[in-house]
Amino acid sequence: MRVRMSEGLRPAILEAASQRGEQGVAMGTIVDAMIDRGYRAEEAELALWELLGERLLTPSGFVCRMIRRRADGEAQVSRAYELLLIPWSPDDDRQLDLNLARQG
Repeated sequence: MRVRMSEGLRPAILEAASQRGEQGVAMGTIVDAMIDRGYRAEEAELALWELLGERLLTPSGFVCRMIRRRADGEAQVSRAYELLLIPWSPDDDRQLDLNLARQG
């Protein structure tokens, strides 16, 4: 059974993002949790980006995953980066204040 996006997706994402405190939760982990609750992946992804744009979620770091695969008989390694997310807070926002206007 699929759930309509308007039925609690955004609060569910914010709740999921708060599960690990300041460490944050990987974006893909949140999407997977929303799929388990009956939402479509595309709805969860869109809602995540909307919450980031509205400053209701903020990155707290990232995860680097090493991806190994074979191409033309040779092993290749590439990196994929995934944001760790937490609910927005004024303290986290202040870390981005670079005082650029005062440096002129």
